[in-house]
Amino acid sequence: MVNRIDSKTPAWKKGLTRSLLSLAVLTALGSNFGVAQAQEASADTDDSSTATTKEQVTEVIEVRGIRASQAENLAVKRLAGAVVDAITAEDIGKFPDKNVADSLQRVPGVVISRSGGEGAAVSIRGLSSELTFTQLNGNFIASSPGEPSRSFDYALLPSAMISKVEVYKSSEARLDEGGVGGTILLHTRKPLDMDSGSGVMNVEATYADVTDDYEPHFTGVYSWKNEAENFGILLGYTKQDRTNRTLTGSTSDWRWTSQTIKPVDVNGNVVPNKDLIGPIVDATGTKYEGYWVPQVVRAGITNEKREREGIQITPQWQLTDKLEVGINYFGFTLGQDMTLSVLDMPEWSLNPNFVTNMNTDPSNSVITGIDYSAGAAGAQNDMQFPWIRGTYVKEESTSDTYDFNLKYEGDAFTARLVFGHTKAKGGPTESWEAAYKSSNWGEGDKFVENAAQYAGWNMTGDSINMYMDPAIITNLMAGVGGGRDPGSSNSSFVRSTLAETYGQVDLDFNVDFSVFTMIRAGYKYRNGELHRETGNNFFLPKDFDIEGALASGRGINVFDSYQWNGGMPAANKVINTSSEGNIPGGFNINVMPTINWNAYRDMITSNYQLYTRIEDNFVYDITEVINAGYLQGDFEFSSLRGNVGARVVRTETTGASTDLYTYFLDHTDDVTGLPVTGNKRFIEKFDVISQTKTDTNVLPSFNIAWDASDNLVVRGAVAKVMSRPGYGALGSQERISFVSDEWAEDRASFNELPGFRGSGGNKNLKPYESVQSDLSVEYYYGKGSAVGIAVFNKDVDNFVVPLIISSTRDFAGQPGVVPAGPITVSPYSTSGNGSDANSKGVEVFIQHAFENGFGVNANYTHNKTNQANVSVQGEKVGESPLVGSADYQYNLSAYYENDDYSLRASYNKRGEVVGGLANGLNIFSDPYDQVDLNASYSVTETLVATAAVVNLTESESVQRLGNDTDSRFLSSSYSGRRFYVGLNYKF
Repeated sequence: MVNRIDSKTPAWKKGLTRSLLSLAVLTALGSNFGVAQAQEASADTDDSSTATTKEQVTEVIEVRGIRASQAENLAVKRLAGAVVDAITAEDIGKFPDKNVADSLQRVPGVVISRSGGEGAAVSIRGLSSELTFTQLNGNFIASSPGEPSRSFDYALLPSAMISKVEVYKSSEARLDEGGVGGTILLHTRKPLDMDSGSGVMNVEATYADVTDDYEPHFTGVYSWKNEAENFGILLGYTKQDRTNRTLTGSTSDWRWTSQTIKPVDVNGNVVPNKDLIGPIVDATGTKYEGYWVPQVVRAGITNEKREREGIQITPQWQLTDKLEVGINYFGFTLGQDMTLSVLDMPEWSLNPNFVTNMNTDPSNSVITGIDYSAGAAGAQNDMQFPWIRGTYVKEESTSDTYDFNLKYEGDAFTARLVFGHTKAKGGPTESWEAAYKSSNWGEGDKFVENAAQYAGWNMTGDSINMYMDPAIITNLMAGVGGGRDPGSSNSSFVRSTLAETYGQVDLDFNVDFSVFTMIRAGYKYRNGELHRETGNNFFLPKDFDIEGALASGRGINVFDSYQWNGGMPAANKVINTSSEGNIPGGFNINVMPTINWNAYRDMITSNYQLYTRIEDNFVYDITEVINAGYLQGDFEFSSLRGNVGARVVRTETTGASTDLYTYFLDHTDDVTGLPVTGNKRFIEKFDVISQTKTDTNVLPSFNIAWDASDNLVVRGAVAKVMSRPGYGALGSQERISFVSDEWAEDRASFNELPGFRGSGGNKNLKPYESVQSDLSVEYYYGKGSAVGIAVFNKDVDNFVVPLIISSTRDFAGQPGVVPAGPITVSPYSTSGNGSDANSKGVEVFIQHAFENGFGVNANYTHNKTNQANVSVQGEKVGESPLVGSADYQYNLSAYYENDDYSLRASYNKRGEVVGGLANGLNIFSDPYDQVDLNASYSVTETLVATAAVVNLTESESVQRLGNDTDSRFLSSSYSGRRFYVGLNYKF
């Protein structure tokens, strides 16, 4: 066979024809091309030589495994019209990692976040995961747990269904808007691209050191097509049982405490009469002034039982030589039973009746440890802590996506039509909260009993250390202490439904107009709806007349439920008889009492009847109607190629929420000493707020690549991109609480202060906008081998920052409680838009495949962001770097493979990550690194044994408040080291 190239053929195509890169492409594409070449080459030979040629070519071309996959990754990157990285499956049903997100962390500039140790969300080049737009086969796929998010939940999608992932770091007009950070395209398999009767079955077991459980995982993919190869169907199924256990030591609501030094706001200005706690005096009379101190110190253990199931059904028809039709259905369910067991030392612990000693950091400005004693003041006082509480949630999330796609290839154009619907529902079917005090608070006794006579905490390095009287469980079992806390024992839940209907038409015209080879045009319509609701489960006496209460207009409220009517079980009936064990990370503790949730639930459900009320006054809805059109030209000239175009997007957003004012009036009856209930305790007022706004964005883009030689590519890009604000930041209800003087007086020993505080969304948030540019040089010097460097710059406006601020506003008043006039709500948690932010950096990568089977893949990204202004309703409230940005990251993977086995070790590290603002300071995540191992052995040509270790280094995630000191510790979290073994059968 003769390769013929005329003088008009662009240099980059000439280079591809004969270069080592072309071998990589052919290797990655598999045997089909090779067999076709063999058939053509054998046209003038006899039958025996033809058979020999086919066999030889098949043996050479059908290279699988890490090396072939990485060669294809480079081929996609090399030929792309934009700045793109790719990950391809090593074989059917064999993705490089257990989770698609885990594989993406090996891409330069990508950082992932984890849930229960699994990759869950992806951020690109230093921007929040909310700004990474993920699509499945080019369209949005809804994945919504109870709290909705624009981030795609990668834990929902099994990697076996994915054949290729593309990470677009620069934009093209034809790509859907939404990815200021970047766009990730997930591609699934199609039956007409696979051999008939081919597929894979994978059976696997996993074990984690934090659970000591062995659990199964099954995945199957089967593809069939008829003899004419014009109709096929692909079926995929996955089933996984997984126990996740996360151990977290944390603090919350750090504040500056002093009698004479006032706390400051985000600008460093003194705020008079705000949250004064001090002075703190210990039992010796020593006074501590001018310190940062956490309001709560906590040890928490989250146990999750997950049952994940997924199905894919993809029929595909080639109706004529020019017309192809396909249908996709993807259905995923995630069932979850979750318990959270918490041990708190809360705000009322900052009391001179209990404090015996305090430790500070070297600057003497941060409290790093406190020791307590119930008898610090010389007599037994009602210490109440450690506070034993927790949550039980039974939840299910579903995601269903249907789409119809049509492709018509004319003589000089290609037309594509896609329309579909995606819907996700998620939220608890049961949700419980319960809390018990260490003392006998609330039990009506005339004398004080404490189950723990002493307790304490300290922060050392990267963890929280807590201790308490080891007799606490024995005392609780004997009925000493264990006061029931009905105010913290509820059964509320949040559910959400997220849906989108979409339609798109694309036309690609092959042209010969100047330098342009193709003109692309298209239009897309998207109608997205989010509904989020809150509900309450009330457990009522079995003789309670539910219908009568509803018919009378009286209604049913929380004070009719079991916990306010003597129905809450005694502590010694539901506290586990032994301490929680197996705590290899996250925090240190000498004894940890926890609630037996099965026993608690059984006692309530067997003695009370359930009434569920969906709170119409606790909802928010967001509707987005998006119309987008684009025009793009692809060009080639000599050794230059690329595309230029623009996308115009019109977004109409309607947000509606029910805002709530709660007035806490009286806590304890002055005569009886018992908790006040009903309207005398608190009253609620609701206000429905609805707002519609329209934004139009024009998003130009330009990408160019210069094939300087057969192996050298110089690439540049510039574009304007956008992303929409997160659902919670945009739509959350505003909740304002007012604490009366009477309530504060009853809670004075616990430092509860009168006044307003609250939280809420910001319906005036603008969409993120970014003008970004890229310049890179890539050198492809061998099969599966390349090296490159890229620099990038992003100028970002309207980025969203979580804030905790003081908010001054006019108030209509509440008769008999608060007069009309200006009020200050402090603290107030909300979100604001940042402006004039800049993120710039450099990426370096190298990928090398040695001839002896060894290989290496390494990359490094450095990112720098400035301090940008943050405002709420046009008023500057502080400064912040870009939330979600990491200053650096690097990845190193080394592998070896031969015909029988493969081994791979991966090391990933990312630098400090910036979080939102709290108490005037940013939250920072410490640098994090992790080592993972993968291995496989070919038992036969079709059966492969696999093994893996995730988080070999037993790494923990750590957060702090501010980066001026390590002492303001926020949390450390450990989800375990996990082991996998399995069998992969390909047929």
